[in-house]
Amino acid sequence: MLHDGIVYFGAGIWSGYGVGIYALDARSGQLVWSNTDSNRIAKANMDHGVAHEAGLTPQGYLAVVHGMLVVPCGAQLPAFLDLKTGKLGTYTMGWGGRNRLPKGTWFVAGSLNYLSHGGDLYDVARPNDERFPKPPKGTDFKAMLYAGGFTRLRVDPTNQKDLGEFDEPVFASNVMYHNDRGVVASDLAEAKREERSPAELAKSHPDDPYPDKWTATFRTLWRLPSKLKVHIHAGPHLYLAGPGVIEAVRLPPAGESPKVVWRAAIEGTPHRLLAAAGKLFVVTREGSLYAFGAEPKAPPVVHALPTAPAGSADAWTTTAADLLRTTKVREGYALVIGAGSGRLVEEIVRQSRLDAIVFERDPVKVARLRERLHRAGWYGVRASVYEGDALAAPLPPYLASLVVSEDWSTVGAPADRSLITALFPRLRPYGGSLCLPAPPADQERLVEDVPRSGLVGAAARVLGRWVVVSREGPLSGAAPWSHEAADAANTGASSEQFLKAPFELLWFDTPPRWIRIPGATLVRVGGGRMFLKANHLSAVDVYTGKRLWEAELPFGHKQTDQMVLADDALYVAGGRTCVAIDPATGRKTAQFDLPDDLAGPWLNLRACQGRLAGQSGKHLVCVDRHSGRLAWKHEGARANLSVAVGGGKVFCSERTVKRWGATADRDAKARAFDLASGKVLWEIAGGSEVRYSAPLDAVVLSSGAYRAADGTLLAALPDEGPKPGSKLSAESLPKPLFVLGAKLLFGTAESYVEYDLRTGKPAGDAMRWTRRGCTIPRASAHLVTTRCLGNAACIDLASRQIVLFWNVRAACSNNLFPADGVLNMPSLTGGCTCNYLPVSQAFVPAEVIATPPTRAAASPAGSRQ
Repeated sequence: MLHDGIVYFGAGIWSGYGVGIYALDARSGQLVWSNTDSNRIAKANMDHGVAHEAGLTPQGYLAVVHGMLVVPCGAQLPAFLDLKTGKLGTYTMGWGGRNRLPKGTWFVAGSLNYLSHGGDLYDVARPNDERFPKPPKGTDFKAMLYAGGFTRLRVDPTNQKDLGEFDEPVFASNVMYHNDRGVVASDLAEAKREERSPAELAKSHPDDPYPDKWTATFRTLWRLPSKLKVHIHAGPHLYLAGPGVIEAVRLPPAGESPKVVWRAAIEGTPHRLLAAAGKLFVVTREGSLYAFGAEPKAPPVVHALPTAPAGSADAWTTTAADLLRTTKVREGYALVIGAGSGRLVEEIVRQSRLDAIVFERDPVKVARLRERLHRAGWYGVRASVYEGDALAAPLPPYLASLVVSEDWSTVGAPADRSLITALFPRLRPYGGSLCLPAPPADQERLVEDVPRSGLVGAAARVLGRWVVVSREGPLSGAAPWSHEAADAANTGASSEQFLKAPFELLWFDTPPRWIRIPGATLVRVGGGRMFLKANHLSAVDVYTGKRLWEAELPFGHKQTDQMVLADDALYVAGGRTCVAIDPATGRKTAQFDLPDDLAGPWLNLRACQGRLAGQSGKHLVCVDRHSGRLAWKHEGARANLSVAVGGGKVFCSERTVKRWGATADRDAKARAFDLASGKVLWEIAGGSEVRYSAPLDAVVLSSGAYRAADGTLLAALPDEGPKPGSKLSAESLPKPLFVLGAKLLFGTAESYVEYDLRTGKPAGDAMRWTRRGCTIPRASAHLVTTRCLGNAACIDLASRQIVLFWNVRAACSNNLFPADGVLNMPSLTGGCTCNYLPVSQAFVPAEVIATPPTRAAASPAGSRQ
């Protein structure tokens, strides 16, 4: 933003990596001031009244109001900085999860001492003096729920639990132009602030648990009947817009009425209007750009989107086809070392779904290739070209599905082992391939050298005229998250060994909010893909965040839907129907229903070997997962079941709700069934969640660990049930949380104690933390993922240190999934309205992000992942 010869801007949105607000002299570019210490602010996170640390996340258009620089912070509330010094004023992140409480957004605008944010109107010259009628837990933090701790005078009608399409008023000196059953001009110089009476509040805000104390009225200067939205004020005109139309309204002198002086039709819905150089620019939501001038132009110049020419086949057409056929790589990112003629890049984009990232040292070649790709409609969409050395570029690990070059001589001899060592960290697991046109005399030597290079997972082979070096399979120690509770054994913890703290950000994205119901989105991770099921089924690349496919399902979405991931198929069940999906393409490969005598729906779905085991009503059901043919079924006494599969057996416990102080229901049973035949092998008293430990071949219930072979007791666990008269929620009741091999984490949503399953003895003191809000815990071999002090967090099991991801919420159901060597954090904020960044992120161990060996420093003895 430019104001009084000073340019103001923000940089960064991740508090953990530093955030800055800067003021530069517009003419000289010299720094006037900077604020780089607002990434961690004490008592700024007011979610659930936690009063913990938070940081700024600059996003949106800046504004100058009442001598302050107002910095919108996306879903968080805006920040207020001193215009002359950059010093941060009172900052609160807000708590927008309740009706009519302020919610963050990108929009701020104002004049005099009035600020509009998300349609709400504030008096920023008056500190907020709001109070709770009954302060929760004795702490009255209501005033800190408002932007900057200022007084809010008006609540936008859309600001209920969700923030809808809010009013975006236009300010000009002492006038506010806004939409209120037409276009209204309000006089800001004549405002009347009033305190609402309790009777008025009860009548006008019956559903608002925290109604505002103050209101204000402004003198109306004029009103114009219109269904169009106010967008901008420029010169003597106010510009309005709506679907398919733009209007210019001449502002009237005092005592006269406004008048529409011209009107123009457009295609699409106007999103933003801008005025500059005597022209009005209109950007539509559909992606068109219109320019209007003072004089009509007949006919207007129309710029069509560029399209790729048909092109004629040449040697690079054949080479690209050979590379793609040889490697079987068709999607993801292609890293191209050196532009050369540019033809290889063009053909890779034309013949596959790969997006190309090109590095070229020659600036002339860079400019030429950018222009050609732009004319084809590919630049910035399917391809990008950077000036520089690919071997020295700070590219993320696991990026490239394919690495190629027109001319490897630009970086040295392709048969040089150090070149492979430098590029290997960039290859994506599960088949990322580096294609080298090594001379026949060097091919076998190169293939023999790669296994001795110390590159974990590296494989090399001669395929035609290429030596293909690939990263085979998963990262060493990585494991999937294939079921709701991690795996078919219902352990609650993935066997992921690769992922350890500390972490660094691998990628981030801003996906759509999947679904309106908190906790209803299903997430599974495996094979380098993350699958998300809400209203639609979609897949995302775990290592790059690239969206791979989206598929429709033959049933609507319900919270009872099931999804499990096997090696060769993704199974999604809704109601009585189960479909098998190809994980690579999203295509349906099979569909089968429960037998007619079972009412359904599918519940507790588990995939193991060639079977699908699950529940339908009181029945335990097992089917062939390829044909859907019923293998066996067993009817129990209850429909509230817990199921685990492992060791060739299906374990089923009839769960009971233990009332506080009551004796456990001894009629509830836990049984073991043979996976192949359905024969009951043994039964014992049950009544709780059932988990299976593969290393011990043991079944874990709340009462103890039992040998899977015969159901005899291996080790008893403590009776941590509630005391008579206790008033605890279900998630506060201590229980077996996670099975990690021979260990058990026993506890609640905010605590755990580690036990040795072989002895039933605790292995240390209790670990406790404060979530502040919902979120169930998850785990892997080295981590517990949860929510702590309002933020997404994980706990290092070895050090017990808590890692907080500032300003990011873990969602109601916990969106942190440790799997495939990555801490996957898809945005599951649909239905959530708290003031946190609604982003998807992925983190990896910090050592992975550390600069990989360059060609000059490459060492054959390296063992970098």
